[in-house]
Amino acid sequence: MSTLALAGMFTLTGCSDFLDAENKSNLNSDVYFKTSEGFENLTTNAYYKLRAIYGDSPVMFCSGTDLYERGRSNYASQPLSLYKDLTATDGNVLGLYKQCYDGIQQCNAVIYYQGAASANAAIRVDEAKTLKAFYYYLLSQQFGGVPISDEYITGVATNFPRAQQNEVYEYIIKILKEVEANNKLPQDDHTGRISMRTVYNFLAKVYLAYGWDYGTTSEADGSNVTITDKTNFTLAAQYADKAIGGKSPSLSFSDMWNVANEDNDDIIFAIKYTRNIVGQDETTDGNRQDAQFANYYNDDSGAGGKGMTKYTTSQFPASEKLIYLFEPGDDRFAGTFMVEQLTEYKNFYFGAAIKDTSTVYAYFPAWYEDLSQISNYNEAMSTHKTTSVYSSSNPCVYIKTSVNKRTGKITYTQDKQSYETSRTSNGTSLCVRKFDDYNAVRKGTNKVSFHDIVLAHLTETYLIAAEAYHMAGDDATSLQRLNVVRQRAHASTLTSYASYIRHYSDGTDKSYNSGNGIDNVPFETNLDPVDVILDERARELCGEYYRWMDLRRTKRLINYNVKYNSGLNGDKSNFVGPDGQYRWFRPFPQDEINLNDGISDADQTPGYKTAAE
Repeated sequence: MSTLALAGMFTLTGCSDFLDAENKSNLNSDVYFKTSEGFENLTTNAYYKLRAIYGDSPVMFCSGTDLYERGRSNYASQPLSLYKDLTATDGNVLGLYKQCYDGIQQCNAVIYYQGAASANAAIRVDEAKTLKAFYYYLLSQQFGGVPISDEYITGVATNFPRAQQNEVYEYIIKILKEVEANNKLPQDDHTGRISMRTVYNFLAKVYLAYGWDYGTTSEADGSNVTITDKTNFTLAAQYADKAIGGKSPSLSFSDMWNVANEDNDDIIFAIKYTRNIVGQDETTDGNRQDAQFANYYNDDSGAGGKGMTKYTTSQFPASEKLIYLFEPGDDRFAGTFMVEQLTEYKNFYFGAAIKDTSTVYAYFPAWYEDLSQISNYNEAMSTHKTTSVYSSSNPCVYIKTSVNKRTGKITYTQDKQSYETSRTSNGTSLCVRKFDDYNAVRKGTNKVSFHDIVLAHLTETYLIAAEAYHMAGDDATSLQRLNVVRQRAHASTLTSYASYIRHYSDGTDKSYNSGNGIDNVPFETNLDPVDVILDERARELCGEYYRWMDLRRTKRLINYNVKYNSGLNGDKSNFVGPDGQYRWFRPFPQDEINLNDGISDADQTPGYKTAAE
């Protein structure tokens, strides 16, 4: 049976506060789904499938990029991170492929039963169409061309030819334009459902990718990009502005991400997770987004612990490049990372009085801080006396503290360690905190976070607009859109793209501020505007599931990995498959080729075909 047919076999489970879907699988579907209750339950399942894609490891979205590195527990997937050994039988690749088609068929089911006795049927159908378009967008970015399944499958279907990527783009746009023309959805929605602004955001994403894939040319490795057609970039800019809707960010970076403010006006669309739903297990039905992007640091969950820590996968810690992208004065360094890790981690969120009396386990000054004054931190407050201080620059200067249990005497040892040590050791690396659900109670490695997973928000849309306007040839408007994001974070306003400064480590003592200021640290200017925008996306969207698709879209995937992915050791040949072609996409799943009569081995993605083919 083709994996496309698997979605005909579904169950209904609780999704969010807008609906507690109840399993009615014991009833005939043709009867139940034509009722108002059954149809509403069916529409919920189309949303629920997003959880399968985003609720666990971001391995398909973050592996093999410039921003995240091997952690204490090694790579989440070595083949996806290092490319050379990635094959068409990879389980993560097949998993995303099946999850997307499962979601598509749930959407097709909603469309199939749209004649149900539901007052909201027309609205729910447009929601399903938009979700289907989004599932196809994910497939188009990961796999290129894929089969198009436009009908609800009720039996075994095994003949689905692989469409070209441009055909998939046209299909997605057709669906979203239908929804736009219907204009039945609310302009905004904060309950977890699709709104018109979501539709506009998705259209902007699709047109932007379409423009890059069919409106530019480059060398085989992605270098020397030339714009050949600006049409889709112009449309991407227009739809990004429609999604923005004249709005400016209403909250600070940290406040926007605070779990207490999840329904704020800066969020356009999110996968909802809500506590206290009947039948929900809150130790397993949440997500793990807050558990990624960190190594273990201070685990108090065992016997005698107070449970105030959080589970971390020890995977996807911040790369050296990512750390150096944050600039002096930018709120997003402290908003993204837990700069002060308290012994009882979550006390950070529970009021100044609690925080001020809680011992700081580790402190991570930014790379640009004056490390000649590093000991001042330990002397500043009584709660800092036993704090170990770790610079995030390379080589990493640190102060390790130890306490004599008999005498209480504190000993301070200052030294340097390599970034390799900092990245892979417990308690010495930065931890991403922007997704923290401080209401969660840790239970082993279960999914206990009920922080919504945000898939579209206002500043992300501003960055889409910045990229689209630049590619359309309007750098003045592009820079204005970019500066809105920077100004919200209190980063300096760029007067031009050429004025942007990117700092980096050269692996020597020149890489950190030793009292001579940050001008001592190596830097470069006059970057391509796309690289400036990608740097801004790295700061603003750290930990969100965009980076692999960003690099593929902008043709930076190969060259950025070769330059910044430490596991590749600068070897571009890791991207060359047995057929001599570069690997720009994920391999087409072998299981689908084997089961789908409409596809043969000849349809495999370039870079994954055998040499004989």
